[in-house]
Amino acid sequence: MPCSVFLAGAVAASLCGCGGLSSGGANAPAFPDVINVRNPVALPAQIPAQRVPVGLSGDYKPDLVILPSGEMLLVMFQPVTNPNGTYQENMIMYRSEDGGQTWGTRDALPLLGREPYFTLLGDGTLFLTASFVSADYRNTEGYTYAIVYRSEDGGNTWTNLPILSENLSGLPPGTRATTRTSRNLIEMPAGTLLLGVGAATNIDYIWRSRDEGVTWDETLQVRAPAGYDEAANGIPWLGEFWFALAPNGDLLGFQRGYAPALPPLPGTQYPPNSATDDNTTLESLFRSHDGGATWTLDPPLGTTYGEMYPSLLHLSETNVLFTYTVRALQPQLGVQAVLGTVTSTRYALNFKSDILLLDEETPSNETSGGGFGNTVQAADGTLVTAYSYRGSDGNTHAQVVRWKSPL
Repeated sequence: MPCSVFLAGAVAASLCGCGGLSSGGANAPAFPDVINVRNPVALPAQIPAQRVPVGLSGDYKPDLVILPSGEMLLVMFQPVTNPNGTYQENMIMYRSEDGGQTWGTRDALPLLGREPYFTLLGDGTLFLTASFVSADYRNTEGYTYAIVYRSEDGGNTWTNLPILSENLSGLPPGTRATTRTSRNLIEMPAGTLLLGVGAATNIDYIWRSRDEGVTWDETLQVRAPAGYDEAANGIPWLGEFWFALAPNGDLLGFQRGYAPALPPLPGTQYPPNSATDDNTTLESLFRSHDGGATWTLDPPLGTTYGEMYPSLLHLSETNVLFTYTVRALQPQLGVQAVLGTVTSTRYALNFKSDILLLDEETPSNETSGGGFGNTVQAADGTLVTAYSYRGSDGNTHAQVVRWKSPL
């Protein structure tokens, strides 16, 4: 039961035991690597970890989910330029039966789109959101649009729901404009499933389903709140929303947007090219008291320019892990995380100390490989985080890091 975010003091913690996992022979250490902690105060300077490469060179932006059976799925995409010069993006899936220590065969899914992102419902229904770019030669619409995939059998088969701008009621007939969805979907306590949908600029909807995403009510059109300039963002406001639900019932949305959509952070100026460079985007938090019909803008989240792609994981009733990507402007690039505590209305997070550097693979002379990954928790308590990085060869590579919570 997630809640809102506010900058707060360090989270008190102590390191748990890290035994019980094997990455090799009888004498191999369970966690042969480490996660470094920046500015350690309540945490140790290093936490034991195990890093497991997954996939092929060029794989990009992995995301994880654990099925009710305990099977772990990893999905990502790979950009491909064909011999005839055409371009396409292939969606790839791997499965693990041992909490991410080993991964099965590479499954090229018959699905279209980039940046696939999982949502698992309480009844086991699985969703993927994706963006199908206009550069992909298989895209016959001529513009980038969102697709939502749904599976009732653990990702073995999928149905698809393309979201085309000409089918949205708020746009002039025949409009052909980019559409995007929220990263995840969220189940409300009364059973309604919500999906954020955006098109062009200033056209945003909260889609609602009462049958686990089989059918949708698409009529709820919403607007960004005062204090947020959607035109300056240049892309749909609800695109890339990451939904959470506060214990008091508030619906929360973390959003990555271009920095000029918001006032500069206190004591700062916008980074150069921040109106067009999506490596310098800024994470913000929005709140709804009425199930998504109206929204307000919360105080600054505590992250800074160039930090994005958030996700939350509850470690206990009172503690959470906030995972995000640092993609530009400050070393170390890669996926990082902070610990937080739960109150009735918010998460108390500390971005000043005890920063978990989950991914330090990208060399200092390379640009970021995308990061992106979320964190999941296996049945034995092991945390698993997925990420991609750009290696010294200039190519992207995917890995997972397995580690124990320091709480």
